[in-house]
Amino acid sequence: MAPRFGTTARTRALATVASALCAVLAVGCASRKPARTAEQYVEEFLASLAAGDIESAEELAMRGKRRHPKDGRIAVCVATVHDMLWRDELAIAEWREVAANPESAGWSAAQARGRLGDQLFSAGRYGESLAPLLAGAIDDSAQRRRALVAVARELPFRRKPTGPLVAEEPLLEGALPEFACAIGELHRAFAVDTGSSMTTIARSLAKEAGVRALSDVGSIPDGTGRHLAAVIGVLDAFAVGEIWFGPVPALVVEDERLSMRDLFGGPERPPIGVLGLDLLSLFRMTLDPVRKSLVLELPRGLPTTSSVQCVKSEGRCLVPVTIEGERLWFVLDTGASHSSLTAQGLAKLPLGDARAVPSYRRIWTAGGGGASVRELRNVDLRVSQVRFAAVDLPVVPRAPHGVFPVHGVLGIDLMRQCRVTIDDGRARMEPGQ
Repeated sequence: MAPRFGTTARTRALATVASALCAVLAVGCASRKPARTAEQYVEEFLASLAAGDIESAEELAMRGKRRHPKDGRIAVCVATVHDMLWRDELAIAEWREVAANPESAGWSAAQARGRLGDQLFSAGRYGESLAPLLAGAIDDSAQRRRALVAVARELPFRRKPTGPLVAEEPLLEGALPEFACAIGELHRAFAVDTGSSMTTIARSLAKEAGVRALSDVGSIPDGTGRHLAAVIGVLDAFAVGEIWFGPVPALVVEDERLSMRDLFGGPERPPIGVLGLDLLSLFRMTLDPVRKSLVLELPRGLPTTSSVQCVKSEGRCLVPVTIEGERLWFVLDTGASHSSLTAQGLAKLPLGDARAVPSYRRIWTAGGGGASVRELRNVDLRVSQVRFAAVDLPVVPRAPHGVFPVHGVLGIDLMRQCRVTIDDGRARMEPGQ
């Protein structure tokens, strides 16, 4: 039986269409960009961090994770961005993955486990941090991690504040914000310092309070990025207001070093201890100029529509600030009496170097005194829901430290003019009246 004309024609037509489609697809495939390698994701991730673009860095890390789910280098990027965005539990999960397969990240087992230990200790999971910290006590990290181990052995398995979990202290005029704290029967006022990564006390107070398990932790960066010597120990029976912590870790520095932590001198009566982000980040903290008080209470989050995402970098809380259309990252520092710019921040502004004028501001560092000889004057600065007009910002030298940029410091001189709430890695600043 001869084939029917209709069937043969249809077959030829379909073959022609198929051939044309294959040709189109071949051209499309040839012009399509090849998929990014894991190395390219890592390079772009680091470039985004260096540019202060945390959103792009997060997107690259997550996209890289989907594309290369077993690559340890990508897992390191994901863990890093989770830590920077205050997601401790997610960061710990990623570091566990890296520790389980360190070769895929190009790390040794000791390096990977040590980084996991750092994250666990920072999250207050002291008991779990012991084994990985011991395993990671190698090379340049050996002294610091052994000191953390000595302290972690004396601390509860897991940090857990108890009590009413809400406390309020008056905000005194002209002084840095303080909170009444207790070390057993000893009562002292501690400055509230969101610019410090860890609660820190003067050596004289450490002796008076009987701080134990003291171990040399090496050096830590001060407010300008320079390093100073410190030890770490255990404060027993520690309470912030009526909030009970029990034993907590604390850095111990020489008295004169602690009094110099404010670059511009600060109050006449320097603090003998400061509450750092390690404890403050457990609460919602509110500076209220109307009530003239400082409040610590249980965290409950802030709406994304009325707050800004902060970044945790090198143990400091950075908040996005807009000056003349440029987004800059300022350390949110209640322990700084004056706001300032870094040279990196000045260079990011249009004609910034050319507009800086000579000035003289005495600044203090761990190495002694210095002077700020440049100042940017009459700039408008926006943070969250607040605009500060005609602000003068001295330019303070800062040693390079870390990948993420630090463009300046937002001090208590500006924060006192508005209501500031910090909660779970977000900040809201609104007009005080």
